[in-house]
Amino acid sequence: MSNTTASGASNALNESSVSVSDLTKHVQSLTDRIDDLERKVAEKDRQIADLHADIEEKDTRIDELEARVEDVADKAAKAKAHRKALARKTQARDERIDELQAREFEKGAHLLADNVDADRIFVDGNKLERITKDDGNTYFRLPGEEDSLGRGGAVAYSTADLLPIQRLARYDDGMLASVTNRKPDELAGKAWRERDEAGRYSLWSKGSGEIRAYLDASDLAEWIRLKESGVSKKYSQELARRTMDAMHELSNGRLGKIKRQRSKDGLSYQETRLVLKADVELPGEVTNRDANDSPATDEGAGE
Repeated sequence: MSNTTASGASNALNESSVSVSDLTKHVQSLTDRIDDLERKVAEKDRQIADLHADIEEKDTRIDELEARVEDVADKAAKAKAHRKALARKTQARDERIDELQAREFEKGAHLLADNVDADRIFVDGNKLERITKDDGNTYFRLPGEEDSLGRGGAVAYSTADLLPIQRLARYDDGMLASVTNRKPDELAGKAWRERDEAGRYSLWSKGSGEIRAYLDASDLAEWIRLKESGVSKKYSQELARRTMDAMHELSNGRLGKIKRQRSKDGLSYQETRLVLKADVELPGEVTNRDANDSPATDEGAGE
């Protein structure tokens, strides 16, 4: 009986020792996990604090930028108001100048063309005449009016002295289309204007000897196709023929027409060429044949 009791007590003690050991290990494991979690929580807290600091810094930056935007917007509004005020003053000044110039024209004055915006001058008859005087300068006046002060010398030539094609060439494209009744006349004015466009691909070619410049029908047809949208090759050739006739007519015969033999793709054909001879005088143009065989043209705006 006593042996049995002693043996049971020993077994119970051994079982109790095992349980305490396991419990100790488990408690240590939980303690380690708690320490690890506390470290992670502390790290998260630091990250959260850093994020809060970043947010506060960004909020401060946003406030600064918003203040700058408001400042810039305020300055822009003031600048816009200033520009409008300047525009009003400039317009009022221009209107006063236009009014004074119109009154001077009505008194017979000749004013330098560079100082006059002819489109803004309203005078009796609503027309100004462009003239060139002995001093080489270009002036505006009312048609036929003489300058009582005689500034610039005598009138060398006026718009009325120009050839019809020269007068057409002085208009801008919009005005040219409105003053011409035929498409060939409009194209004639534009093509004449191209004489002053020097370059490798210019419409006009520089001549030599007796010929100052010339223009071939094929080149004119190609130029028309480039300038006029929707024009077929065949119609451009017809327009080129009619435009050459118009240029001959509007130049009062100063432009001559000749036929020249050409070959292409084994076929021979005759092509029309417009020629401006070296000895032909054009109103308002001064040609220095010794220095350069190309004409120097007075390029004024339309009347």
